[in-house]
Amino acid sequence: MKTRQRVHGWQIHHHEKLLFQANAGTPTIRLKFYHYPSYRQTVEINKYPENCHLKNKGNNTYFLFQHKVGAKGIISLDRIITVYPTPSSPLNMNYWGNITDIPKRLQQKYQQRSPYWPLHTNTIHDIAHEDWFHTDEVSLWVQAASTYIKKTIKHPENQQKRLGAEQAFLTGNGDCDEFTDLFVTFARMRGIPCRRLTGYFITKRQDVIAEAHAWGEILSPVYGWIPIDIPLNNLGKHTSNYVIGKIEEFNPALPDYQIHTKQATTVHHQWERPAPCITPIYESCETGIEKTS
Repeated sequence: MKTRQRVHGWQIHHHEKLLFQANAGTPTIRLKFYHYPSYRQTVEINKYPENCHLKNKGNNTYFLFQHKVGAKGIISLDRIITVYPTPSSPLNMNYWGNITDIPKRLQQKYQQRSPYWPLHTNTIHDIAHEDWFHTDEVSLWVQAASTYIKKTIKHPENQQKRLGAEQAFLTGNGDCDEFTDLFVTFARMRGIPCRRLTGYFITKRQDVIAEAHAWGEILSPVYGWIPIDIPLNNLGKHTSNYVIGKIEEFNPALPDYQIHTKQATTVHHQWERPAPCITPIYESCETGIEKTS
């Protein structure tokens, strides 16, 4: 009998490097770049980037390189990571609790304004007059918000830069960033704690296709955090296709990497970041034996 297999995880090989040149002296370079957090996924590091230390801050994990370097050189950040997403969904897809059951302190905690999530602009605030906006049951509200956002972003296409919720609302243009920013904005206006996740959505058919992706999560008073991915029509499920890189909760635009120098020396740099090589990890449904392909 032929053994059935399914994708259980992904081995991700990053071939990244930083080319630098200082005007004078030998500066100390501090380089911070994000790593896959152990949230909704099991993460194994098969190969560490050289001279880097792993750190945690809040929900996120990152590598830190901090060393004195020469006047000119290359910092290699080659690394291999294996990620096993943990599929999950609410036990009851039709009832996620009521918005009025969310404590006021939590609602207020998630209502700070930002350029990407403009909760108090007149342009977007008129949405509060729509009938659907006052729905109290969380899952019904999410469905209504998803329908409204799909009608609003009439031109779903890749953008050269992130537009933010207000521009997406006014122009009707957007990709996964704008769908997510608009959803986060609406949810926070309504009093639902909501945040943005970024990473990859990976599919395996004939070839492995990994697309940089953004999606949201809302906090249900019944089930906790629930994934919401409007452009992919996924309201509630975390599947093996999602690999999480960063969780943006109170900072709506965490940079993928940050570079600083401790001296006053000016350092010119060029970041080379080709797309990672991704290999699926298979699991046998009958035996549980894993293998790579």
